[in-house]
Amino acid sequence: MSLVVVVLGNRMNDDGTISDRTLERLEFAKTFYNSQKPDFVILSGGVANPKAGISEAEAMFAALGGAIDKEKIILENKSRTTAENAAFSAPIIASLASDEVVVISSERHIKRIYLNPLRLFKRALGKLGVKCGVKGFFG
Repeated sequence: MSLVVVVLGNRMNDDGTISDRTLERLEFAKTFYNSQKPDFVILSGGVANPKAGISEAEAMFAALGGAIDKEKIILENKSRTTAENAAFSAPIIASLASDEVVVISSERHIKRIYLNPLRLFKRALGKLGVKCGVKGFFG
């Protein structure tokens, strides 16, 4: 059984710092990582705010400061929307032969009806023929 965690980024601040919402997601990801020991952690987010000058994934990696083993972290740094988070993370998840995916975001994001991240991940994985459980968690 292989467990992959996907941490969704959030639009960066104009000065290149990460948002409070992203910091909350990272804190939850560290707690989840230490308790559940997933096989891999995907940090998902590209340059949604060009003024920031850095991808959300790269900023999240730096903010973790080694709290998660570097060899278990994969950066997905192209997505700019939740739909792209799912579309660009799905092939990575497929290559890891995961049978369970946990998506870490904020409560409002996970529970929204329109463009629900869990539904988007299930759809993106299904298009690749990947069958695995998808759960959502938030801090």
